Amino acid sequence: MADEFDTHGGRRKGEDRRRGRDRRVDRDRRSGTERRSRQDRRVGWGRIEDQRLEGVLTTAATVAHLFSQPLTIIIGHVDLLLASVEDQATKSKLKIIKGQLQSLSITLQDLRSLREYKTVDFDGFTLLDIGLRKVRKLD
Repeated sequence: MADEFDTHGGRRKGEDRRRGRDRRVDRDRRSGTERRSRQDRRVGWGRIEDQRLEGVLTTAATVAHLFSQPLTIIIGHVDLLLASVEDQATKSKLKIIKGQLQSLSITLQDLRSLREYKTVDFDGFTLLDIGLRKVRKLD
């Protein structure tokens, strides 16, 4: 009588409800790697790597945004100082500061527009390759 009112669909017995056979020994079942989508079967890539890439790119864009806001304010104040200062030596130094701030702004734009995850080794450090333009030297 217990078999007549079995509401568990054979789960406790390990049976396949539709075929009436033991699904634990079914040779037709796909392995875990075969069950993944076609996109996840790329060599060396899968969901974890895609999520890591997305995390790195999102972090880079966030950092660029957070640094750009105060940088814009600093550049604005340097422009105001350049307009109000009469001393040529001070103006020269402010122009150097403004040039370096603009260089930093370009680097932040590169960081914000980053679309791929590549690293480079630099003096024993692994850095994110953001396609830096020419490094400007201080005058």
